[in-house]
Amino acid sequence: MAAIHHLLSVSVYIICLCYLLSLTSTPPGLATALSFNFNFSSSNSGDLCDTELRCKRDARMGSGAIDLTKNEVKANLYSAGRASYGCPVPLWDNATGEMASFSSNFTFQIRPQNETDEKFPGEKCDFNSSDGMDDGMAFFLVRYPSRIPPNSYGMNLALFNGSNNFNATGDDRVVAVEFDTYFSPMDHSNNHVGIDVNSIDSKAYTNVTKRLGSDDAVMTVEVSYDNRTRVLVAHLQISGDERWYTVSMSVDMKKELPQQVAVGFSGASGICIELHQVLSWSFSSTLEEAVVLATNSRPPRWLVPVLVPSIAVAFLALVCAIGILVCRRRIWDSDDNDDREHEQAEFERGAGPRRYRYRELAAATKGFAEEEKLGRGGFGNVYRGSLADQDGPVAIKMFSAESSAQGRKEFESEVKIISRLRHRNLVHLLGWSDSPRGLSLVYQLVPEGSLDRHIHTS
Repeated sequence: MAAIHHLLSVSVYIICLCYLLSLTSTPPGLATALSFNFNFSSSNSGDLCDTELRCKRDARMGSGAIDLTKNEVKANLYSAGRASYGCPVPLWDNATGEMASFSSNFTFQIRPQNETDEKFPGEKCDFNSSDGMDDGMAFFLVRYPSRIPPNSYGMNLALFNGSNNFNATGDDRVVAVEFDTYFSPMDHSNNHVGIDVNSIDSKAYTNVTKRLGSDDAVMTVEVSYDNRTRVLVAHLQISGDERWYTVSMSVDMKKELPQQVAVGFSGASGICIELHQVLSWSFSSTLEEAVVLATNSRPPRWLVPVLVPSIAVAFLALVCAIGILVCRRRIWDSDDNDDREHEQAEFERGAGPRRYRYRELAAATKGFAEEEKLGRGGFGNVYRGSLADQDGPVAIKMFSAESSAQGRKEFESEVKIISRLRHRNLVHLLGWSDSPRGLSLVYQLVPEGSLDRHIHTS
């Protein structure tokens, strides 16, 4: 049966392989991953605005940072700038409907005019008033390639202008995390972190206790978006303040933004001088995309009409062959069993030697004790014994394990032949045993003396 099982296994494998080869299907989606990491304070960073970043309007590579607004007295008034990653970022896939998950970490500073720095000489704005700082900066996602709308300085944070700052549409759509330092009419405070979705009016915000631009404070931000929950989250920490400020909002990126976006930063100032500097930035995203098979990867049209009937015929032939083998094997096994049962019945009901149990022979020889051992022949040991159904002593020959392994059938044949022999010069066979512990024969024990003497003395 082992051969049949092996044949079945091979046949199933062949059938499955042929079936799979006949199918045309779209393979599972592949994950598109994007990641980058910039440390602008490194002396080896060079001018990234000419290589990996796209710096717009007033943004430029400064000394150890990306300056989003002009780092000049007077020129910093009404300044606006953007710095974004140079390549498009896949945000969602039209074929699968999947949206990307992403995370971004960055550090930055917002430095007002009244800091004691040579970069900021001249008149100072009132730091303690609501207009002492203006206007803030943002981390954004917009249509790729990024472009700054005209008149987007001041409260518009280089994201919007007066015509669309409450309802941006089309190519002007924006999702951003803003860090606002100026109190505008729509604002809830002049010091908050908020989430903007196509409007400068933050739909979600958190007021910050410590000023976003004071004492050279460095701010650390973690922004993340989970495509399963569709929640955008931002965490802010300011150096010298152990608290984390968190703001979150549910955003359907597929609804609010195009498939590919630009990611980066924007900053703007108004009537007061304020410098916005990005010190470091890392970003990573993952998007499951559908993979469409190329046209030439499809099988020829003639392949299916030819392959399907061929597989069907091969399958039927294989089933028939297996059925024939199984039936024949059953017939062979049945014949063998009938022969064995017939021979066993004939052997055991014959008028010849008696069949003994192993325990009878063991008792007759005192457990095959050494003192009962008469000798050893080529096929095993011979013991003296005494059986209840015999008038005199008997000789019991125990075949060795090697001899017993030759097989029961040969043993039975020999017993039949010996039991049919009748001669006065031959020792009479009295019985036999085919215990799993070994084969054995029971003979009439010849009195002491030579065989020649036993034959010729009567």
